[in-house]
Order: sequence, then structure tokens, then C-alpha cells
Amino acid sequence: MSWLRLQTPNSPVAGGSSGGRKTSQRIILVCYGSLQSPREAGISNPGDWPMNMLGIIQSQKTAELLLDLKVDTVVSSQRKASVEAAKIISQVQEAADCLGADCVPRYVDVKEIQELDVETMLDQSKEASIADASFPPQLTGLGSRVLMDLWNQAGKVWQILLEELSNPSDQQKIVVAVGHPSLHIALLGHCLNLTQDWMGSFHLDEGSVSVIDFPDGPSGRGVVRCINYTAHLGRWAIPITKPTAEEEDFY
Repeated sequence: MSWLRLQTPNSPVAGGSSGGRKTSQRIILVCYGSLQSPREAGISNPGDWPMNMLGIIQSQKTAELLLDLKVDTVVSSQRKASVEAAKIISQVQEAADCLGADCVPRYVDVKEIQELDVETMLDQSKEASIADASFPPQLTGLGSRVLMDLWNQAGKVWQILLEELSNPSDQQKIVVAVGHPSLHIALLGHCLNLTQDWMGSFHLDEGSVSVIDFPDGPSGRGVVRCINYTAHLGRWAIPITKPTAEEEDFY
């Protein structure tokens, strides 16, 4: 399966309607940016890499995009990259008045939630790879048991996000969840009441944004407004096609 990304430069978060219906409650799935290589990171904890300079820039651009909204809560795992991206988003939100995006300061509740850490199970996956080209890169190579564990974990995370959205029961609330693309792929499936088999139908890039609206509140069905939005990354966006060997040598 190939993925064709058609995106307008218009922000997917500006405006308060989804399919013509006004919404004031929203979950935004943010994939953290590009990671350092093990050699760059120079840390002993396998797999817990911080973002590299490109990843930091991607997260800064995501934070700038989210200035169009008043974010109430940012949740992340305890992984370095996830915490870094969440911190960037919350800091930019709380500087909204200084940046001219709001006339009053914003206060963001930042939480680290252990259930959002799926990287551990992904890192420990040693099962035979899935010989299925229809699966996105983040899921290729995972064994069936790991995919099932990922799906079940995402179900728990989805309930946590819905609870965050409904507590307290404000009329307006926006929750941003920062994490690994694989987790967000599974979360989209749970939102749409799909089965685990549908996970291969989605693809998410580093630094991408996916928006889920709740016109009827968190007790109602979520409406996926956009998936894998990367237009905000500009020149840093991941290309639709991978570079050839000659192009890689050139760079």
C-alpha cells in the first residue's frame, strides 16, 4: 500500500467545526519529532533517545501550529523525546500572550502517564517480521503478539484520554497527547471502533498532527478531522517518496 498525502496549507486546528458541526472538545495526537541515533545520544538506556535538532524544530513548529488553540492539558509518556515535545508545546502555549496569540496568559496542565509508553514493548519485540508491505513502517517487523499488546495498551490509553477530556466537565477542553506513531495509529483505530486488523490502514510521520473532534462531548463518537497533518513542518516535512541512493549520496 502507498500513502498519498494531499494537504492544504490551512490549519486543521483553526475553527471549531467538524463536518459542519461545531465542537469545543478535542483530542490532538502529536507524534514527537526525529530522534537522535544511539551514537548521537550517548546514553545507556536502550531506545530512550532524545530528539535531534530536526526533531526539536519539528516540535517547535507543532507548538506554533497549536497556538491557534487554547490547550488545557498535555499528556506524554516518561520517554525523553515525548517529555521534550510536551515541554515545548506547553511552554509555547503559556507564552501565548507574549507571542501575540492571546491577550491573557494560558495555563497548561502537563502530565506524564506511564500507559503512553509503548516504546518498551516495541524495543523488546524479537519476533519474526511481518511480511506485509501494506503495513506502515512503524508496525513493520512487529510480531503478532506485540501487535496485540500494542492494540490492547492503546485501548487503555484511549479511555485515559477520554477521562482527561471529561474531567472536569468543561464546555471547552483540548487535550494534546504526545507519543510514538505506533500508539497513535492504534488510538485512531479505537476512536473509529475498528479492529486490530485495520492498523495497517494508517500511516503517521514524525512530527505529524492528527485531530479528533467530539461534537457531542467525550461520551459521544469521536470525529477524525485529519490524520498525519505535516504541512506545518514546511521544508522539514518528510517527503512523500523516499530519496534514492543517489540523492542520499548527494546530501
